Amino acid sequence: MKRITTKIKMILFTSIQGIAMLAFFLLYRSFRQQWMLSLAITLLTIFYHFAMRLVVGEVITVIFKNREFPQDRWGFPLYDFEKGLYRKLRVKQWKMSMITAKPEQFDLKQVSLKELLHNMMQAELVHRIIMILSFLPLFFIIPFGEPIVFIVTSIIACMMDSIFVIIQRYNRPRVVKLIKFVV
Repeated sequence: MKRITTKIKMILFTSIQGIAMLAFFLLYRSFRQQWMLSLAITLLTIFYHFAMRLVVGEVITVIFKNREFPQDRWGFPLYDFEKGLYRKLRVKQWKMSMITAKPEQFDLKQVSLKELLHNMMQAELVHRIIMILSFLPLFFIIPFGEPIVFIVTSIIACMMDSIFVIIQRYNRPRVVKLIKFVV
């Protein structure tokens, strides 16, 4: 039996969230129960965060498929303080326990070192964009109220994606070193 990939699980979860969100908005319109609106708003926020991740990942993949990333621009340069920060955060101990939407892009049995470097920088860019877009739901406060739901989910989503940026930035110098060694 074929294994269900993380990306397919994300698509299924996002679809279920979208359907549930619409159902509770419709139920709220019919029955005017506050808990239905609260649940619909929560599902809307969750749906947004997952759908946005899927869309941003695919758009960046299409845009940068055959382009090189400038390691000296766009926030890609590595800074002197990062090595110490990553040591304090113990990135080496926990980085392998994080999920990957497209693990084949980071498997050296399937990609070259140069492709791996490209995929890492692309993943970093995706997660940086997602970190910024995590705060768009704050605009939902205007029509729906419920600021706590939107503020908390935006902060948590941004922090989660910062973990993936850290992992890419932690691993990149090692891959660059390997590429220089092999070439």
